[in-house]
Amino acid sequence: LQALEAVNAQLRELYPDSEELFDIVLMTNNHAQVGVRLINSINHYDLFIERFCMTGGNSPICYLKAYHTNLYLSSDAEKVSGAIEEGIAAATIFSPSRDLEVSENQLRVAFDGDAVLFSDESEQIVKAHGLDMFFEHEKAHENKPLAQGPLKGFLEALGKLQKKFYSKGLRMECPIRTYLVTARSAASSGARALKTLRSWGLETDEALFLAGAPKGPLLKKIRPHIFFDDQMF
Repeated sequence: LQALEAVNAQLRELYPDSEELFDIVLMTNNHAQVGVRLINSINHYDLFIERFCMTGGNSPICYLKAYHTNLYLSSDAEKVSGAIEEGIAAATIFSPSRDLEVSENQLRVAFDGDAVLFSDESEQIVKAHGLDMFFEHEKAHENKPLAQGPLKGFLEALGKLQKKFYSKGLRMECPIRTYLVTARSAASSGARALKTLRSWGLETDEALFLAGAPKGPLLKKIRPHIFFDDQMF
């Protein structure tokens, strides 16, 4: 939240009249009677959350579009599935086993490729036919963009905010940094991933192709505030 507020502070400074900012909405199926306690907790921790949605036991999913939601995060996998079915980028969140130090001045967001930014079509080929067939398929379809995955829309929203900094000559000082962290191999299947992003008019600041190597060591170096992955590890 501190990194989000740092981004908003710079956007307000650069564009005083713009309302294109990160907007956090706290959604809970608690009853409205707990609102005062939530407000006290938010004020105690100096969190920048102005909007609440307390549904009194009902699912908040039906309100997501009314709030113009670009990303819905929840520890409830069922609610996340409901949001995705509504066409909204969503992910299940897990609490880290220990506190990790992350930047308070730059928002860092990392994305897996297949089944996250892109559809799972290529992943299904691996599962059904093995890696050799996957490599052949990707080479044959290198110039055919992959279908979009559930988090493509959120990368798009981040990109729009990044461009506001780029237009002021602040590309290297941009307080938002995005990463593609994928098990794909650069030589055999990386080109299709990058060409797909280009066909969407999108990019990530960094693209890391691991060729099946573990992602953990690189993520420790990046220290993203959030990493979107379709595998639980």
